[in-house]
Amino acid sequence: IERGVMDGSYHVGIIPAHRSSQSLIYTDLFTETMLLYCGAGHPLYGAQHPALDWDSLRSYPFAGLGYHSPNMELSHRAELTRTATGFDQESIATLILSGRFLGFLPDHYAEAFERTGRMQAVQPDQFHYECKFVSMVRRSPTPSRATQAFQDCLARAHAAQR
Repeated sequence: IERGVMDGSYHVGIIPAHRSSQSLIYTDLFTETMLLYCGAGHPLYGAQHPALDWDSLRSYPFAGLGYHSPNMELSHRAELTRTATGFDQESIATLILSGRFLGFLPDHYAEAFERTGRMQAVQPDQFHYECKFVSMVRRSPTPSRATQAFQDCLARAHAAQR
């Protein structure tokens, strides 16, 4: 997406904030709370594990995003054993729902799966992170008035929700 905005293929992009480029202008939009989930049938499902820590999570297969993102940064920093890769939330959710993998999802996305007992957060007070999303436009050439107007509307719409 960043490359598409930089080369002019896209006028505006929305991505998780994880690095910045001098070629782009970023605007904060919203933040999602990401929790660690397991599916029904996973050994961690349905039980409390007070001794569970980042070190012990390494013994469980982890489904992570396959592109540079806060998800990938956290999984590398925590040295989680990524044995499955997805490129969107739906694929990570599908892997978690198999009962074979742990993975991070936005809490609002996983809510319906939790309500139906198909997925649960694993110690959400301990295994979570915040993921900030930004919109971006090219710095040069100056974005068109239509692009600037859209960017302004997008920023105002999300500012009203904060």
